[in-house]
Amino acid sequence: MKIGQWRERILIQKNNITKDKTGNQKNVWVDFYSCHAYVNNLSGREYWEAAQVNQEASLYFIVRYCRELGSMNSTLYRIVFKGEVYNITFVDFMQYQKKTIKLRAEKVKR
Repeated sequence: MKIGQWRERILIQKNNITKDKTGNQKNVWVDFYSCHAYVNNLSGREYWEAAQVNQEASLYFIVRYCRELGSMNSTLYRIVFKGEVYNITFVDFMQYQKKTIKLRAEKVKR
């Protein structure tokens, strides 16, 4: 993959549990990591399978591996891309070579 294809800036947010002044717990999304990514739509068979369950607003994000993202999972993290929020549905560490991470994410309906 050429360096020019990694041109989209994304923000990865992490879900943290905080307490309010009365001691109740609440979930808060905090900015965790910002990086450049290769972004692509689903294509072919993947697109049509997603369309059957109304998830055609899904994207693939490929980012370079780094220590901060080494423990990423689909439940505690989400992506902000061009002002839109995407829930991560699948994390692929690409053969565990510590080079790239492929994230499949679905756009959040507001």
